[in-house]
Amino acid sequence: MEIKTIEINSKTYLDFIKGRGTVYNTTEWLSIYKSNCKTMGVYEGEDLLAVFNVYVFKKSILSFCIPPPYSPDCALVVKKAQQSEKIIASINEWLELKKNSAYSQLRFCFSYKQFEFTKSLKPKNFEQKKNHTYVLDLSSTEDVQSLYAPKRRQQIRRAIKDELQVERVSDMKIVYELVIQTFLRQKKSLDQNFVKKILFEFANTKNSFAFATLKNGKPIIAYFCIHHNKEAFYLMGGYDENEKHIGAGPLAMNACIEHAKKIGITTYDFEGSMEPSIEKYFKEFGGVKKYYSCFEKSSAMGEMAVKLKKLIKK
Repeated sequence: MEIKTIEINSKTYLDFIKGRGTVYNTTEWLSIYKSNCKTMGVYEGEDLLAVFNVYVFKKSILSFCIPPPYSPDCALVVKKAQQSEKIIASINEWLELKKNSAYSQLRFCFSYKQFEFTKSLKPKNFEQKKNHTYVLDLSSTEDVQSLYAPKRRQQIRRAIKDELQVERVSDMKIVYELVIQTFLRQKKSLDQNFVKKILFEFANTKNSFAFATLKNGKPIIAYFCIHHNKEAFYLMGGYDENEKHIGAGPLAMNACIEHAKKIGITTYDFEGSMEPSIEKYFKEFGGVKKYYSCFEKSSAMGEMAVKLKKLIKK
């Protein structure tokens, strides 16, 4: 087997991901990364068996090869499920070769869909991490609120009783401003350049949607989701600290989930839900916990940079 770059606008690539890939495999999504994103093809002779993405960049004297920012994993897509084991074995060999490159950090993450095949994967000198997300099966019921914890349903009723409104957002400036406010207030790292690219260059009515809860006509919380091939991913959200309401978030999230159901989405992924501060909140919308594997190797300088970044945040 051979792993080499593949052109995302080529017929070979477009034919391969059609009906298989998620939104993270689409050319529209990958285009926001420009030349830093490398899409790799796993070949057996001339036969393309799988594709995945890595993001390669430099920051000062450090170099990185990681999953693309705002993507949950490397978006591995395989041609046939029965080929998964040998494809992942091939990626293991690729990682073994790449670890000798001058990367300050090398990280590869698999989707939860490949978790069973990656549990026994052990590339040498890599740290293995088990991350997770929560995934909601929208095909299991016609009434999505029946999947929620009673607490969330009660909060939605409270929001409606208090005359909060919820509506679909077409002006992404609303989402952007609430997201930026929230991240700055919480002192969390955020690449505003990518947020702008996602909201103002990538997003359109065919690949994404956003809903906001309004209080007296003013948006006080907004959630943004992306979707493709019957899969939706919650990507980002933000709220107004000065206009809190216990039901504002659940009302907006319910609108996102109900809209996803309406347009034929069957899988709603609360990506990012392993964050301790928001895990319980997302979990109570009825998602099932799904594990996925990440493999990481950092140089001494790379580890030092990560520790320094954590210290600066404090």
